[in-house]
Amino acid sequence: MSDLLNSASLVMIPSGYKEDVVYSQIPTSGAGDLSFTRASNGTRINSAGLVEVCPWNLVQYSNTFTNGVWVTGGYGNLPTLTANAIANPVNGLVDAWGATFASAGTQGRLLQLFTGLSIGVPYTYSMYVKAGTKTSVSIYADTATIGLEATFNLSTGVVTSASSGVTATITSMTNGWYFLTISNNILSSGNGQYGVLTNPADDGSCYIYGAQLNIGSTAKPYFPTTDRLNVPRLTYQNGGGGCPSLLLEKQSTNISYQSTVTSFGSGANDWLNGNNSPASINQTTGIDGTQNGAKYTKTAVDSDADFFYKNQVPVTSGTTYTVSGYIKLGTASNAVIVINNTSAWNTVANGSIVCSTANGFSTTSWKRFELTITGPSTNKINIHYGYHLELGVTAQATGTFFLDGLQVEASSYATSLINTTSASATRVADLSTSDTIQTAQTFAGDFTIFADFVPFIDSTDANGLMILGGGASGLGTTYQSYLWFVGSNVYLSGDGEVNIIQRSYSMVVNQRVKIALTRVGTTVKMFVNGAQVGASNTSSLSITIRSIGWSYNLPTYQTKGKINQVVLSATGFSDADCQSLTTI
Repeated sequence: MSDLLNSASLVMIPSGYKEDVVYSQIPTSGAGDLSFTRASNGTRINSAGLVEVCPWNLVQYSNTFTNGVWVTGGYGNLPTLTANAIANPVNGLVDAWGATFASAGTQGRLLQLFTGLSIGVPYTYSMYVKAGTKTSVSIYADTATIGLEATFNLSTGVVTSASSGVTATITSMTNGWYFLTISNNILSSGNGQYGVLTNPADDGSCYIYGAQLNIGSTAKPYFPTTDRLNVPRLTYQNGGGGCPSLLLEKQSTNISYQSTVTSFGSGANDWLNGNNSPASINQTTGIDGTQNGAKYTKTAVDSDADFFYKNQVPVTSGTTYTVSGYIKLGTASNAVIVINNTSAWNTVANGSIVCSTANGFSTTSWKRFELTITGPSTNKINIHYGYHLELGVTAQATGTFFLDGLQVEASSYATSLINTTSASATRVADLSTSDTIQTAQTFAGDFTIFADFVPFIDSTDANGLMILGGGASGLGTTYQSYLWFVGSNVYLSGDGEVNIIQRSYSMVVNQRVKIALTRVGTTVKMFVNGAQVGASNTSSLSITIRSIGWSYNLPTYQTKGKINQVVLSATGFSDADCQSLTTI
C-alpha cells in the first residue's frame, strides 16, 4: 500500500473535513477535495461508538452573528456587532466579533431559537467571550418558558451566579479570552433559546466567538457551521478509533415518532405502556451517550399487562419496510421484538427477532437489530418489545433489557438512525463529488485504481453503484470514464463510455469490497478481494476521473454505502501487489 500511496496522484482516505468539504490526502492543494451536499441532518457512529448528530453543533451560522437566525427572542435589543474585530482564541484568525450593548432601559440579547430538542436530555451551550469595557455577561437558556441563565465575571474568571438546574463553567484561554458553558436539561416543550445577554444597567462592549449547542452535559470541541446541513459523515465501524469511512446514503424517512422513548400514550405512533408499566425512561446511558435509554422489565408471570409497544405506526400495504432499533441486555437472557398488523398475531412475515448472546447482543454494549417486512393490509403495525402472543417465537425471558433508536423506513435495509421526536423526519441523500470545480485525473498509459468500500445495496439494485465517475456532456465533452458495479457485473469504462474491462462480480450488502484495476503496457487486470477476476488487452485508452461516488448527470447511480479509501496512480502494479492490496 505504501508504494501505491507514494506514486498516487489522488488519495481520498476520509479523515479531514469541514462543512461542504472532504479533504483529500493527496494532493493537498485542494484539487482533490470533494464537495459535499446533503441539505439535512444526519447521524454517524463516532470514534467512541456513539450515535452522534452530524455536525454535533446545533447552532446555525455559529460565527456569523448578523445572520437572521440570531434574534432577541422577542425581548430586548440586539447588540451592535462588528465583524473581524480581533483574533479568535481557537486558531488565531481575525474573525471574532465585537458586541456593544447599549444602555437603553432593556436587556440586550443575542439568541438563537431551537425546536425539537429531546425532552429530559441535557444540552450544553458554549461560547468564547472576552471583556472589552464590559466585564460581566450572562449565558441564557430559555426552555418551556422558564428562563435559566448563568452570569460570568470576565475580569476575575468566575461564575458569579447560576439558576437552579444549571451547571456553568468558565475556563481561561489565551489573550484574555474565556470559554463559557451552560448545561441544562430540556423541559416539557422541547424548545429552547440559547445565547448571550446583558442587563439594562450593564452596558458596554465585549468580544464573542464560536457559539455552539451540543447534546450532552459537557461541551464538545467547537465545530464551525453555516447552515450546518452539508456536513460529511465520517463514520466509524462500531467505534474503537481507527480510520473512518465516508458515509453516503440514499434519502430516507423515519416514520416512527420518538426514536428515543421520552413519553407514553395510547394514540397512533405513541409508545404504549402496559397496565403495570413494564417500561420506564431515562434508565441507562443511551446510544448517544446521554442518560436517555429506556428499560423494559418482564415479570415472572405472563400477562397482557406486560405489553410495551409502538402503537399503530402507519405503513402502506405491499410496501417493503425495515424496522430497526438498538438493544442492550440487562438481567433478561433475551430481548424479543415482534411486529403484528394491529388486528391479529402471526400476520407479518419475518416480523420477529430474538436478541440474545447467540446473535451478538450483550449486557455491555448496544447492538442494532433489523427486521425487513412487507406492509400488511391493515396499513399499520404494532412493534412489540418484550412480552407478546406470537406463536412459534421464543418467549421473552424474565428480567430487564434496554432499548433506544427505533426506526421504521420504507427501505429494504436499515440506514443510519434518523432521530425523531413528535413527527417523522427525513434525511436527504448524501452527495460527494469533485465534478464542479476540481481538476480531473486523466490517465492515458499505465495506471492503478484502488477502491475500498462497503455497499448498502446488492446486485439486484437496478441502478447499481458508481465508485468513480468521469462526468458527462454537461462538462463540455463527451461521456468520460467510470468504475461501476451494476447487476452481477463490474465495469471499468474509458472516455467515451468504451468498456475497457467487464467481469462478473456480485456485491453483498454490508460486505466490504476491495478492488484494484491496473494497466501495465496493453494489459488491464482486475482484482477483487484478493483474487484476479479478469484481464483484457487494449492498445490505447484514456481514463478521466472527475468524481468519487457520483455520476455527473446520473445521481441515481451514486454510491450508496461507505467509502474507506480511493487511490489513483499513474503506475501499473504487479499481480502480487494487487492481490496484497485487495486481500481482506
